[in-house]
Amino acid sequence: MSRLRIAIHGSTSREEEIVALEALDIATALTIADINLGSGGAEIWEGDHRLARLAKLGGEHATFWRVG
Repeated sequence: MSRLRIAIHGSTSREEEIVALEALDIATALTIADINLGSGGAEIWEGDHRLARLAKLGGEHATFWRVG
């Protein structure tokens, strides 16, 4: 089983900077993205294949994901 990579965009003061973290499975990848993404977007990758694009939407307490 290969590890997944979560590329988080806009999580720092520099919009163009990307933070990449690893996860063992999709559930862990979504948890990592949820914890580390205040605003902006993220992508989940398996090797060179992008599995999903994520956007965190909603307010401060009622967030939800748009997955593309």
